[in-house]
Amino acid sequence: MPRETRIPHVSKRMPWIEFAMALTVLVVVAVASDAITSRLESAQYWVVHTHEVETATAQARGDVVAAAEARQSYIITSDPTVLAEYERAKGAIPGELSRLEQMTADNPAEQANVAQLRQIIGRQLGLLQQSIDLGEQSGTDAQQQIQWTRDGLALQNQSLAVFDTMRAEEDRLMAVRQTISSRTYDRVRIVLLVSFAIVVSLLAINFYDLSRELRERKQAEEAVQRLSGRILRVQDEERRRVARELHDSIGQTFALLKMNLEMLARTVGTTDPQQTRDLLIESVSILETGLSGTRTLSHLLHPPLLDEMGFASAAKWLVDGFSQRSNIKVKLEIPDDLPRMPQDVELALFRILQEGLTNVHKHSGSSLVETKVISTTSNVWLSLKDFGRGMPSYVIANFNRSRPNLGVGLAGMRERVRDLGGRLELKSDGKGALVEVSIPLTGVRTMQSPDPVTDASTID
Repeated sequence: MPRETRIPHVSKRMPWIEFAMALTVLVVVAVASDAITSRLESAQYWVVHTHEVETATAQARGDVVAAAEARQSYIITSDPTVLAEYERAKGAIPGELSRLEQMTADNPAEQANVAQLRQIIGRQLGLLQQSIDLGEQSGTDAQQQIQWTRDGLALQNQSLAVFDTMRAEEDRLMAVRQTISSRTYDRVRIVLLVSFAIVVSLLAINFYDLSRELRERKQAEEAVQRLSGRILRVQDEERRRVARELHDSIGQTFALLKMNLEMLARTVGTTDPQQTRDLLIESVSILETGLSGTRTLSHLLHPPLLDEMGFASAAKWLVDGFSQRSNIKVKLEIPDDLPRMPQDVELALFRILQEGLTNVHKHSGSSLVETKVISTTSNVWLSLKDFGRGMPSYVIANFNRSRPNLGVGLAGMRERVRDLGGRLELKSDGKGALVEVSIPLTGVRTMQSPDPVTDASTID
């Protein structure tokens, strides 16, 4: 069974596939960017949050130190105005510790530090308040004030140590969170750059495919225009050939018949019946020649056997007539029980066989042609092989690439097969040429009407 070869063509689905891929990439990028951006936003939030904790810690630490310094100034100077700073710091410290407790609710270690600060600062503020109260009630008790100063300094050092611990913890968290934020930002940039590169690549491929399709479509349109012009010229040549055939053959036949009839008219009533009989016999012979020529011309243009008996009978008639006229032996292998096929398929096979034989006679120089027809329920195959000069390699290459610079006959054969959803392949090895045709018998598209030009038998 002949091997099928796909005729090259531009895939019209590829631009849509690339567009869908680009759209998918954009959707994935949007989702990934949203997720990574959310992580970046979260990382930035924790960096800012750490800054806020450090600021609140420093503010609480400063107020603890300010309260102790205000008490010390009051004990030394007995100036009541300095107690305003003490009262401010004393009133602010509980709120600042509560804020720190809320801000570090996600960190158990910091929660423990805040709880420890509450105890230490509470005891420290108690000593400071006792020292101030003693100074206001009984003046300065140097010994007691010195002891409270020592005890307050010890508590202050403890609270400052806890503040330093909290600051160190927040510095550690700041470093970790800044690293996470930086990495997340880098990932966002990488995702965006990679996605941009992918989308640009897909769009570039899509643009290239569209440009190639437009270019090949333009070439196809130009080829159609050239082919149309050549078809018109071939049509004119065919009409001239038919006109010459009618004039030189059938016309001359009828001219001779007219001359004989005129001679018969002049001999009517004469005494020479033999002359009249000879003229009648000659006229009948001339008439039969004219009828035969008319029948042959009519059958070549469109054989009635193709419509009445099918492709098998028409192919045998064509091959027999071709062999007689060209002295080229044609070996035809065709099933005796070949079923009738759709009209367009039978017409296409007949014209391809007719065109192939005509090309063999004109160009090949072969004395033998082998033709084979194979039919199944779903496909029909036709092969035609000669043993002559073969075809030039550039003709095969142009044909396989659907190039426009082909003969009208080859282009017509290809378009007939392609219109029926089939495939046509040309091969040549320098020892002849091979034409292989495959046409599906299911889902065949019906042509509106046969092309009077490509139906002609002399197109090459």
